[in-house]
Amino acid sequence: MTYFAYRVVGKTEYNGFDVPQTPQSFADDTEQRLTDPDFLEGDKRFALVVWALPEGVNHVDDVPQDSVAHGNYIQCAGSTRAMTVEIRVTAEDGSYEQYTVARKPVTDPDAWTAITWVGNRMPVQVHPEEVFTGEQAASIFRAYIEDGVIPPRELLRTLDI
Repeated sequence: MTYFAYRVVGKTEYNGFDVPQTPQSFADDTEQRLTDPDFLEGDKRFALVVWALPEGVNHVDDVPQDSVAHGNYIQCAGSTRAMTVEIRVTAEDGSYEQYTVARKPVTDPDAWTAITWVGNRMPVQVHPEEVFTGEQAASIFRAYIEDGVIPPRELLRTLDI
């Protein structure tokens, strides 16, 4: 069984690891965080990062600092009303691809909108199809957590970071 950890970013940052957990219970808890307007409200808390522990590791404290697991994650930033979702996949050689996820294929590559949150000096520019509500993002997070699945290529835009 795969175990997951999370990080919440905002005015303060903290890491979490739920014990006990199953992928389903972790996905349920993540959905609650994503959809609760008092949790990701864009001020005290504006980002959530979820990552899988390596196979065979059942506690976050046992993950080596140099583990590639730290570089593979799904994250969102903004608020439950408007957020961006990104996924990062690290290759064995240490290289990685980071993607912004879209709800549906982008229809106008020249159309942009901004995701903002309190204290964000540089709003994140995304296509309108890349703006999620917490409820919309929950299904992407659930597929990642329960099945290890990322959205199809036509819904991923590679970021140059």
